[in-house]
Amino acid sequence: MNHNHGQRPLSPGEAHTSKDGGAALLVQPWLRLSDQLTPLIGESGFCALFGRALRLSAPRFEGLSTCDSARPVADLFTSLTRTLNEIGLEHAEAANGALLETFTTLLGTLIGEALTKQLLHVAQVGGDGQTHGQERK
Repeated sequence: MNHNHGQRPLSPGEAHTSKDGGAALLVQPWLRLSDQLTPLIGESGFCALFGRALRLSAPRFEGLSTCDSARPVADLFTSLTRTLNEIGLEHAEAANGALLETFTTLLGTLIGEALTKQLLHVAQVGGDGQTHGQERK
């Protein structure tokens, strides 16, 4: 029985003690992106954009095809964390990077490159002013 159904995924501090460890850390940029984007495009818009990025990325990374994108955001991130754990950290990093890149490319096409860069900066730096995730140029 899943007692975390409908709850937000772990915060960065909680992720370090999670059994999901590495995969939970890989999901952190997604959490920050959803925090920035859902007020603008809604939860269904975020999930639709994520689903499109997932469909475009899955042929290069077969393991991504098991991720379920047709859920609320919290469940989507739970599914992504589980999927990344299943494919192993080495492949998970590459798959998640490709998925994030595809997502941001799609987002840039929809809202423009300047706003996308601004949102990515906020998602990478986070509310604590420290850089999170991979640096992008």
